[in-house]
Amino acid sequence: MNNSSAPEQLIAAPTLKIKPKSQTDSTLLKYRCMVFYRFVLAIFGGYLLSALTAIVIAKAFIDSRATAAIAATLLAFCIHCAAFIWVFMVHKTIKASLGIFIPCLVLWLTSQFLGA
Repeated sequence: MNNSSAPEQLIAAPTLKIKPKSQTDSTLLKYRCMVFYRFVLAIFGGYLLSALTAIVIAKAFIDSRATAAIAATLLAFCIHCAAFIWVFMVHKTIKASLGIFIPCLVLWLTSQFLGA
């Protein structure tokens, strides 16, 4: 095929929408605050979730204390890692928050039920 025989097509240049500087700064600040909140939630919420899990496992298997302590500690490390990954994996921040706080509440109630 010959290039000279092909009809010329006009390609429209993409138009760029320029947002006001204050709007982009506001959006950037919201995004940074959301990432910071998720980071804090992953660190402290994951720690709380893993600590409560370790407490419940240690109380549930109190007959064999050494095995329960080792198993609870190993599982707590895994849960903290999984919670950290999960907080950044979900799309909505509220879902990440509820995914940490609801299991923490359930584990706290379970530890209160098992007693001291």
